Amino acid sequence: MNIPKIRNKKNKSLDYIFVFILIIYAGSATVFVRSLNTWEDIVGLLFICLFTLFYSIKDKIRLNKSFYFLVLSFLIYGLASTVKFGEVHPRFVSVYIISFWIAYICITSLKFRFFIIYEKIVYYLCIISLFFWLILQLIPDQLNNLINSLAFSEPGSSNVKSNIIFYTINDVTVVADYVINFGSINLFRNSGFAWEPGAFSVFIVLALYIHFIKIKFNKLINKRFLVYLAALITTFSTTGYGIFIVLIMLYTYNQHVKYRAIYLIVSAIIGVYVLSLSFMSDKIIDLFVDDSSALIDSSINNETKYTPQRITSFLIDFKDFLNNPILGYGGHDEEMWTAKLGAEIATISGIGKVFARFGLVGAIFFFVMLYRSSKLQAEILGYKGWGFHFVIIIMISISYSLIEHPLLMCFWMTALFYPKPEKYSKVTHNFKNKWFRQKQEVRKLRF
Repeated sequence: MNIPKIRNKKNKSLDYIFVFILIIYAGSATVFVRSLNTWEDIVGLLFICLFTLFYSIKDKIRLNKSFYFLVLSFLIYGLASTVKFGEVHPRFVSVYIISFWIAYICITSLKFRFFIIYEKIVYYLCIISLFFWLILQLIPDQLNNLINSLAFSEPGSSNVKSNIIFYTINDVTVVADYVINFGSINLFRNSGFAWEPGAFSVFIVLALYIHFIKIKFNKLINKRFLVYLAALITTFSTTGYGIFIVLIMLYTYNQHVKYRAIYLIVSAIIGVYVLSLSFMSDKIIDLFVDDSSALIDSSINNETKYTPQRITSFLIDFKDFLNNPILGYGGHDEEMWTAKLGAEIATISGIGKVFARFGLVGAIFFFVMLYRSSKLQAEILGYKGWGFHFVIIIMISISYSLIEHPLLMCFWMTALFYPKPEKYSKVTHNFKNKWFRQKQEVRKLRF
């Protein structure tokens, strides 16, 4: 598997720095880190590209056939989209090729060590977030002034008030539900390093997912679990809580048969209780009553940009998919049906974007890669229930477009770049490329 058993201190530090950069860029809280996709700040774009180049040279990473095939396929897609709409969008093609390249370097160099490093970094970021979150409840204005004075980049979106890489304070005047009311008590939601609490919850549940695998689904209650749970609770996120229920089900599924019934009952009780929480039920109802027609009319009349809830976003994206079912609208945002009406609507559904932007071509690629990666990770990491990984990524993609970021690509494109096993020889009872040894080495890695 080419995972060095002993990496020198310098290389190990670079590994952690590389993954840390990917995590903070995925958090998208500032213009600097959002520039990987928006190109608003050329320095922010160059920074991650140059560091990835430096890292790949330092680790002697070469591009393989899988990467060239992916890039060539995407260029063909870009050409077909250009022919269809009669306009070239080089930045659109470049953004995705750069993201593919960064994900490729990460997977090829770190392989499954990526998950180890990711989990450890998010764990400490959760501790930091809890520290700042507690201060935010006590002295919000003072903390905001402090963070604002230390900020090195402008907020990446209107809902971000201030950010210092490790922590974000949201603007509750823009999004009112960033404050949760419990009678006479008002609590600010915890966004951690991300642009909003729900996004932060996604990073937490992914780390918790890796943590369960690392402890081999044995002792549930431990220090790391409690930190993740505390951080997740403070996000008050429907997406995070929903995926947490799935994780408990995964934990239950991997228990000894005689304990499954007990864990299954506990899982069901937790699920019912979480869904019954007032802010959860209110948000779920809001997802279905959001009126897209009213938003579009308001955007046209007031020349205002709106971001619909996830269900409405998906329905808007799905209509774009029906208009261009094979190739989608690609980089031609002016082909969105809402744009043609004169509205400025920014949808947030990741899976909706896959269908709308890339059509059946992109949707098939996404689902095939996710299926293969889910199967591969369950096999190599040694746990039962590959379908849980599949469901978790789908749940994330329903709520956010994070799946387009290199960090999340490492979760659903693993199978494309990870070394492939050769056929098993029944005569020698050996894997020609030491596939069995690869699995053993991964499972012995220390978290």
